[in-house]
Amino acid sequence: QNIALLVFAPSVEEETKHKPFFAKGSLAKSLNIHTQNIAIQSGLPVIYVDETKQTGVDFGSRFSNALQLGFKKGYDALITIGNDCPFLQVKHITEAKKAIENGNTVLGPTYDGGFYLLGLSKENFNPATFHNFSWGTNRVFEEVRNNFYKNRYSCYTLRKLRDIDFFSDLEKLSLQHICNVALRKIIQKLIVKTSQNYAFSYISDFDLLQPVVYNKGSPILSIF
Repeated sequence: QNIALLVFAPSVEEETKHKPFFAKGSLAKSLNIHTQNIAIQSGLPVIYVDETKQTGVDFGSRFSNALQLGFKKGYDALITIGNDCPFLQVKHITEAKKAIENGNTVLGPTYDGGFYLLGLSKENFNPATFHNFSWGTNRVFEEVRNNFYKNRYSCYTLRKLRDIDFFSDLEKLSLQHICNVALRKIIQKLIVKTSQNYAFSYISDFDLLQPVVYNKGSPILSIF
């Protein structure tokens, strides 16, 4: 099939506005480079949709419009990812591609109830439906999967992975499973620095713990 990879994610500058802790240790830049490398290595045509190309009043409408943009370019199916999952690898894209070619929709769940990857064909895409999911909550994965089942679409589920929405999420990551060495070192340094300064002496750091749904790369990998 004619399948493209759609990277739905904000620019580094925009990401750090809404998730300030991403600026620490150049985390946002490193995650962005990691995602770009995965996209290139996938061998699929890549469509980048950052905040300058997104339209809509909320996350659901922006995400739905981004998918419509991809299909309007003539692709039969899309695999969409964000840039906040340090465990994402080319093998996940490849596995999703094969599942789509076998007639499935695809979801890659995260531990917080969302998903880091969505794959579906044009014929299985209903734009209006994507406006109604509970984006930014722990119900998104189940709602999307149940909607696929309701419409009698076969849904292939990838391995559950962990993404980064909160500063505190960094401590939950199993660093040995992050294949990108540079990214792993940055996260490791941030974790060490946080543990050393855990006396609440830097109140600004705790302002960074607030989650932001504004422009999540992938709606709400882990190996555990």
